[in-house]
Amino acid sequence: MYIDGKRIQLYPRPPHATVSIITHRQDFVKMDEYLELYYAEYAVTFLKPKALNFEDSWQQVFNQMNLQFHKTKRSIYYECIAFGGNSEFWEGMSNENRLRYFNWCYEFAINYIGYNGTDKNIMFAYVLDRENRHILEVYYLPVTKTRRRKVYSHERSPSGGYLQAKDLDGNFIYEYAHSSQPHLSHYQFWIERGGQTAYSSLQEDFYQQVAENYHVKRGESISPTWYTCNAQKRRYKRYEGDEYDQLYLPDDD
Repeated sequence: MYIDGKRIQLYPRPPHATVSIITHRQDFVKMDEYLELYYAEYAVTFLKPKALNFEDSWQQVFNQMNLQFHKTKRSIYYECIAFGGNSEFWEGMSNENRLRYFNWCYEFAINYIGYNGTDKNIMFAYVLDRENRHILEVYYLPVTKTRRRKVYSHERSPSGGYLQAKDLDGNFIYEYAHSSQPHLSHYQFWIERGGQTAYSSLQEDFYQQVAENYHVKRGESISPTWYTCNAQKRRYKRYEGDEYDQLYLPDDD
């Protein structure tokens, strides 16, 4: 409910810490405007400085790493891993302890999304402090050395080209090869981190390595089991077709 324009929480909530992934296409100018607005209005602490505008920051990492990038209309150019928490999580936490927490989150980010455990693919990172809301945003390029290639069959299309092979279930077949040159690929980046369960694994690893040390609570997973990593399945006692999966089943016609 709201009183005098302010949101009032009627029931106490347990504190919880959060991590999320935001993907971006080629929206450099829009992001510069977004960041300038926030820098002017709120307190900002950089954990990795941003010395250039957004496009130049992206290009600098791209050039320094000598990346390959096969652009399409749907290409992801960069991502943001964001760490935060609800207002209850921040209650009683000093500025010093809050910065220590975000430094811990940043180390987690480097180990999780950093190229070979380094910050080479990270453009910049900053902590944004607002009233009752604090967030760490780490902007990076999803870089990998594994390339996905199509496997072709001996069948030909009407135009004469070879058709991509399919497995017994009718799914297209791919092979994966190690490349000597790193390349920018959102898809392959997250395949290496679990594929369909990649974001679930991220949430679980962050909880076990960072958030649990702050004695925070986590709500039960309501993602379908095929999007839930094994660690979450065990902890939440999830199984295929349980009450949470039922929420995602289509209504009968």
